[in-house]
This record gives sequence, structure tokens and C-alpha cells, in this order.
Amino acid sequence: MKRILLFCLLFLTLHAASAQKFILLQKGDNQKTRLKFEVGEEFVYKTDQYDFFITEVIREITHEAIILTDNVVQPNQIVAVDIRNKDPRNYTINNLSYLGIGGGAMLLLATSINSLYQEGDLSNAGNSLGLSLGLVGAGLLIRQFKYKTFKHRGRNKIQLVILYEE
Repeated sequence: MKRILLFCLLFLTLHAASAQKFILLQKGDNQKTRLKFEVGEEFVYKTDQYDFFITEVIREITHEAIILTDNVVQPNQIVAVDIRNKDPRNYTINNLSYLGIGGGAMLLLATSINSLYQEGDLSNAGNSLGLSLGLVGAGLLIRQFKYKTFKHRGRNKIQLVILYEE
């Protein structure tokens, strides 16, 4: 039992002597806007050769290029990266939009039930229809403010980072 435990410990320490490789997308010096793509993740990008986005999986990252499933791309060839599913700020925007949509739906439902209970028909439900539709519309409008692409120009930079661990 002790030998197995010693072997597992030795294996784990040897396994930690590998390199950590990732692609870092950052706008200027702001660390809050950093996005990290690691080996094995899906990478959706647009190059200067093509006018459409290409979806591939990152196989390897070297100092000069990104090796994907079908292509090898240098960072200076990338025009834009699709970050809809990667940016954590999109989750906050999505949750905020759900608050507006849910609030409008709940207000409409509550006034409809109240009107049915008190009046026996939906005559009072129309009074809050404008506010309910306004809340739902605001929620749908907020959803349009999601971060969609990271454009590689100006202060935006794409870095290939390789860290060696001991």
C-alpha cells in the first residue's frame, strides 16, 4: 500500500513539470477584460483572408503560431475572435435581461390574476400592460448589449503565453 501511495505521489510531481500554454486576449492594460483560451478549447476566429468566422479546436500553442484542428494561424493574421460564450461579463448582462423580462411577465400575470379575482374579468389587467411590456422590452434591449467579438486592432492585443512549471 505504501509503495502504491509513493508511486502516485511521484507520478503527480512529475506530471506537474509541464508547461501551461494559453492565448490571452486583452484590451489595453485592463486586467478585467482578459480572456484566456487554453489547449483543447474551441476557438472561433476570423482571419484577414476570409470574411467569415471559423470554428476550430486549439491543438497546440507555440511562440509564433496557434495550431488548430485544420489550420495554423499567427496572431497577426487574426482580425476578430468570437467571445459570446467565453466572456464572463455576458453572463451578468444575460441575468440582468432575465430580470426585466421576468419582472414584466410577473407583473402582467399578477395583475391578470388580481383582476380575475376581484372583477371576474380582465378589465383591470390592461392598466399595467404598458409597464409590463416596457419591462419585457427593456430586458430584450439589454440582451443586445452582450460582448460579441474581440477585434484585434488598436489597444486590443492577442498574446501567446507559454509558462514553464518546475
